[in-house]
Amino acid sequence: MSETTRPADWMRRSQIEGLVALVVGGGSGIGAASATSYAANGGAVMVADLDGDHAREVAQGIQASGGKASFVHADAGSRESLARAVDATVAEHGRLDTVICTAAYVRPAPLESITAENWQTSFRVNVEGALHLGQLALPHLRQSPAASIVLIGSLGGVFGRPNGGGYGPSKAALIALTYQMGMEWAQYGVRVNAVNPGTIDTPMSRANSTPEDRASRAAAIPARRLGDPAEVADAVVFLASPAASYITAQTLNVDGGHSQSLLFAPLGGVGSQ
Repeated sequence: MSETTRPADWMRRSQIEGLVALVVGGGSGIGAASATSYAANGGAVMVADLDGDHAREVAQGIQASGGKASFVHADAGSRESLARAVDATVAEHGRLDTVICTAAYVRPAPLESITAENWQTSFRVNVEGALHLGQLALPHLRQSPAASIVLIGSLGGVFGRPNGGGYGPSKAALIALTYQMGMEWAQYGVRVNAVNPGTIDTPMSRANSTPEDRASRAAAIPARRLGDPAEVADAVVFLASPAASYITAQTLNVDGGHSQSLLFAPLGGVGSQ
């Protein structure tokens, strides 16, 4: 399935019409697809990415399709940079209802030789970035009648992978953080959930695997193919919307059934965002 095989505005537009989302990591892959889908369903989007040019291109593409979008540079590994992104969103759109964090750091490495920099950066970007973003957005989210945070985990945070480096352990911590944030912030009317993608055909996935790896993985997935970023974005937008109003502190695997077949399938490559 690809973005062209079904309409992007699959959700009843009234669900998120007029709401505003900040998408960190929105310059490519799952983040770009999530920003595009959110806007297609009636929401306004601030596209934030470490690559400001990519963020601008995604925002311009949304605008060209009649959606509402702006862009800002953001480094998920910097609390100060994330604070500027939150402030820019509120300044531009007047409110903040949804935070979607798809930014990730992945550098494959065996644990016996992983560097301190690899390990620490994995946790700084993948876990601390999500925590800082949630903390910074929380005062604004508490004012929203439909507040939500959606984080991107990974099957690598549930199952070990060869040469997973700090990616899998940091994603496991992110999943635990999702449960904690969702449990603690429910009292404020802020829902927090995570999507765990399987192997999705994204620039990150291609950069960290060979064509042979991807073919082998596709053959081992019950759906017999890699996922499309738009398919993950659909789950993200659902969890971000009032349609999921009683869902919080949960994770959802979007993996073509892969997590149910890992006992029998070879593992290879990491990263999907």
